[in-house]
Amino acid sequence: MNARAFVRQWLGRTLLLLLWSLVAWGALLLLLALFEAANEGVRPVLARVLPTRGASVWAWVNALSVALSLCVGLVLAGLGVAWRRRGGSRHP
Repeated sequence: MNARAFVRQWLGRTLLLLLWSLVAWGALLLLLALFEAANEGVRPVLARVLPTRGASVWAWVNALSVALSLCVGLVLAGLGVAWRRRGGSRHP
């Protein structure tokens, strides 16, 4: 393996780790928001989750991670539905 391939592999793995870390962080924020919504209502929780104009970079990263985790959840749910419709595993 040459140096260019090694660097490409290392960068790819680092980006995947960062992506999945954002998904996990977004899922945690989303779960906490759902628990808080049961006590406080949806509007105050959405006001905290969605960044406003002039918000910090971290607020935008949090909102991005929540959206990313929602997208991953929807894709996984869609794959699960497709798997069940297809008949699941072919092994007995």
